[in-house]
Amino acid sequence: MSIAESVERARPAFQRDVSAGLDALEPLIGRLAVGGTAVGGTAPDGSHVVTSALRTYRFDTTAQPASDIVPVAGVPVAAVPVAGIARVIAIRAAVPAAALGALDAALRESVHYSHGRQLYGGTVLDIPHARSLLAAALADALTADALSSAAVCLADAHTPTAPVAVALSAHLTCLLLAEAAQQVSVLAGSTFYARIAPFELIEQHVRDLAALAPLVPDLADALPSAAAAMDAWCGDTGSTAPRALLQPDVATAIASGAPGAIEVHAELAAAAEAALAAVEAGGHGTADPHQALELAHRVALLTAAAAVIDGWRQARGSEAIAADPLAMEACLRRIRGRVVRRQPPLPTDLVARLVAHAEARAASGEEMAIGPARATVTPL
Repeated sequence: MSIAESVERARPAFQRDVSAGLDALEPLIGRLAVGGTAVGGTAPDGSHVVTSALRTYRFDTTAQPASDIVPVAGVPVAAVPVAGIARVIAIRAAVPAAALGALDAALRESVHYSHGRQLYGGTVLDIPHARSLLAAALADALTADALSSAAVCLADAHTPTAPVAVALSAHLTCLLLAEAAQQVSVLAGSTFYARIAPFELIEQHVRDLAALAPLVPDLADALPSAAAAMDAWCGDTGSTAPRALLQPDVATAIASGAPGAIEVHAELAAAAEAALAAVEAGGHGTADPHQALELAHRVALLTAAAAVIDGWRQARGSEAIAADPLAMEACLRRIRGRVVRRQPPLPTDLVARLVAHAEARAASGEEMAIGPARATVTPL
């Protein structure tokens, strides 16, 4: 079974419970090793029970993290077990992509709550700030979906650059999921921490998504792993690599199909050019590890921008939200905000489009995003 198929099958389990989702992925990734930040006790069978988050998942305390045997700079690939490389790639590709199901469920519940909660003579979603929060969370979810879908495709295709691209995706997707879940928690107000039925699922998913990367070493060390070997990915000419942002046909497509995104694309293309130049100049190998990680994080953001645009181009003409130029623009604006470290509110027309999509999907019970196995994103 491919990684994409495994992710698609596991997503419904993640919607109910992140621990159940990890159990559903076990045929692909095995039982996960536990990170040093886990809090809990040891069960009679020797497995670790986490009590702060993922409280029902039983980590394997006897196995070393798969990422401990992934090749790094200076280590011959021939000296590393192939099975270990494949497993860590599978973990980093599958877990964040499937975990989007948890955020998807939290978004749907937050919409239901916001429609039912009366404030100031209207509902929560009549408040502009609440609408802006929902739109931002959905834009981040769509970005995570596009990025993780591209990573899954690269991993399944066994491309030479897949290990680095998947590591970058794992780092940023986990971050996007956690931050979007926090936005959702603000929408839920006191319901979030009071765990009021039937919306206690929001609190559960917010907690578990925030803990996912710290508790799973193969996710926690994804960025350092990628930072050590970014040359190949930054030289990649594929449609989901950062260099794709510089391609003239991308600018032409945006100018004709999404004119509102022309400016933000130009800014991201300039950022990509600067980041690629820094990598080529050896910036990723700097003596300052913080600078190397910052550069790798920036490359991850630009990879996400390329994945969002590629998904939009592939989906054009369909009814998928990925095909909507306003949704694509919203995703790019949120990515730009992270690049420049200043996140202004989304324009009202983008907010209106994303909120309308969220409301429609919540009413129908459908997923907010397209899902990896149905993804239009390709690594070609």
